[in-house]
Amino acid sequence: MPISPHHTPSMPAPGALEIRKVSAGPYDNNAYVIVSRATGESVIVDTPAEPEKVLAAAAGTEVRAILITHCHPDHIQGHREIVAATGAPVWVHQSEAEMLPLPPQHLFQHLGAIQLGGQSLTILHVPGHTTGGTAILWGKQLFSGDTLFPNGPGKTWSPEAFLQLVSMLKERIFILGDDIAVRPGHGADTLLGREKQQFRLFESRPHSPDLCGDVLWLAPSTAPSRADPS
Repeated sequence: MPISPHHTPSMPAPGALEIRKVSAGPYDNNAYVIVSRATGESVIVDTPAEPEKVLAAAAGTEVRAILITHCHPDHIQGHREIVAATGAPVWVHQSEAEMLPLPPQHLFQHLGAIQLGGQSLTILHVPGHTTGGTAILWGKQLFSGDTLFPNGPGKTWSPEAFLQLVSMLKERIFILGDDIAVRPGHGADTLLGREKQQFRLFESRPHSPDLCGDVLWLAPSTAPSRADPS
């Protein structure tokens, strides 16, 4: 289903899903356990180090799927343990499937949907940080992986990748409503409206054609690296 500006697909009933955020590993990775209050089913978003923390957050739920936003090592260091403990099928973008330590069972499609407790989680392919970078949208919650953080986009390694990521954010993320909560792959949450406002200021200024790396929307060029090691 196409996403039009300021439209959130599959608007959930209030309280239909519970979000459990887990900070883990030396790089302040965030994993998320999304739980259906109606059925007790859950999905896990990313499998970082300290898998015992993620499994503890999922305790008492039936894990139906493991969703991998991208395959940089810090996001999959606990992958084997979490897959072994839950037996849940794994989803990832096709371009990164071979980077997982175990073969996935399913491949993401842009604007595809995953069902959980009668609610629909929409898949958004947002390449640039990696080829298979994926965000997951449920109602007013966006699990952005390393595509978008407070104050800037995910790290890129070439000007071409930076331009691709910015283009994808404009086309597929910044069309969403300002009240969307952004839940990134590292660190603190933010609101999409805040990031869109900063991006408009960024876009209004000239920039070097070589711009890439850890870019902040309101910085003149690049900024010190975030917790993301890759």
